[in-house]
Amino acid sequence: MKRILAIDYGQKRTGLAWTDKEQKVPLPLETIDTAKIWERLPHLIPEVELVIVGYPRRLDGRPTDMTGPVGNFVRLFRQRFPAIPLQLVEERLSTQAALHYIQALPQALRRDKGIQDQIAAAVLLDTYLIRTRR
Repeated sequence: MKRILAIDYGQKRTGLAWTDKEQKVPLPLETIDTAKIWERLPHLIPEVELVIVGYPRRLDGRPTDMTGPVGNFVRLFRQRFPAIPLQLVEERLSTQAALHYIQALPQALRRDKGIQDQIAAAVLLDTYLIRTRR
């Protein structure tokens, strides 16, 4: 079985997480410079059967400043990797949930903003796994 990849797309940094091969456990993978996302993805895609992307909306459902850039990323992804299914996952409060998890980490790790992005991607993935009961 292949993995599920979660992408928490950001203007500067993008957090990545994926499941174990049994698709049961979300695992933080890495944080990359968003400008390098298209260089990194071809190395990950062969191990992936599904990609989920966090879709940003305000609590009242209105778009955020990132809704447009995420939509552009999704369009490009579908053009470049048409054989890989992609699903959007509502990401409301995922950053706040990531911050909650980060509070349990040692202080040196808490200062690393990249950790927050990876954990946010893992939270998105966990949300997806719970909703689909994988």
